Amino acid sequence: MSPLGFFPTALREIGCIEVAGANIAGSFIFFRVLQYVVRWYLFGKCTFRAFSYFGLRGRNRNSDSSRDLTVIPPNKKWRISNEAVSLIHSVVSGLWAGYCLLFYPRLFEDLTNERVQVAVELIFVSFGYLIHDFFDLVLNEQSARIIELLFHHVVVIMGFFVTLVTTKYLGVVIFGLLMELNSVFLHTRSLMNLYGIKKKSTSFRLVALLNIVTLAVFRISVSCYLVYWAIVQIPVIPWMHNIFTIFVIFSLFCSNTVLAYRVMAADGLFGASRARKPPPPPDNAISSAECGHTGVVCDDDDDDDNDDVEVIIEMIEKM
Repeated sequence: MSPLGFFPTALREIGCIEVAGANIAGSFIFFRVLQYVVRWYLFGKCTFRAFSYFGLRGRNRNSDSSRDLTVIPPNKKWRISNEAVSLIHSVVSGLWAGYCLLFYPRLFEDLTNERVQVAVELIFVSFGYLIHDFFDLVLNEQSARIIELLFHHVVVIMGFFVTLVTTKYLGVVIFGLLMELNSVFLHTRSLMNLYGIKKKSTSFRLVALLNIVTLAVFRISVSCYLVYWAIVQIPVIPWMHNIFTIFVIFSLFCSNTVLAYRVMAADGLFGASRARKPPPPPDNAISSAECGHTGVVCDDDDDDDNDDVEVIIEMIEKM
């Protein structure tokens, strides 16, 4: 066993770390480039002004008053492009995970030891995406819920890291990535909100329904099964592995439970008083959006940038 104890097998595999690092870096670069391509395609430019939550907090502390915060608008262009890239990742990773479990059923039958190269490659792709999105959030997200989003990313990255380094629990991670099938509709719903599509429209109601159904099937059910698996495996797997698996699985279970409540409340399933207000008409600022990374519902109360509003209005009129 290696001096680290926790990673006895993988550290002996010559070049495995270098190969993994190269693949993850390649995925990171791909999603960074894709982000700029999406920005250019939607808005005709690749860079926007940054509206970092941490930067705004620092400005607030260093200013004589907090009035300047009220005139700094949310970066709607960034949010739309970020949601679009997240949607692309969700489609790819969700279908990829489903393919792995469908054509390699041993991954589900043996969540601990089964290894399939096509599934490992999915980990590389999603690992790189999460690193990209982590930095994108730090640089641009202005909502206070960025802390919750970053925590989610760190937890998932930890799960990827443990799987790659121990060469175990690949089935757990791939099974968990089925949650991305729900994220497809979560990100779609967020984009529809950002574009100001009415909640009473047929298209919005259909997406909202599919979001609820897939949330129950691919997110809540998967989370519950993984919690059951983690509890059953406590006397079986090494205690150090237990610490990581229990932390990751229970953290995601809690975040998914909160997500389910927020989504159902936003859709009015707990009564009209808890439902989100419908989006404003196109001639006003688009003031509500949903952060689709973990399904965190984000409300922007700040005034909108005139330039952002004009672009979004033009896009709405073209639909």
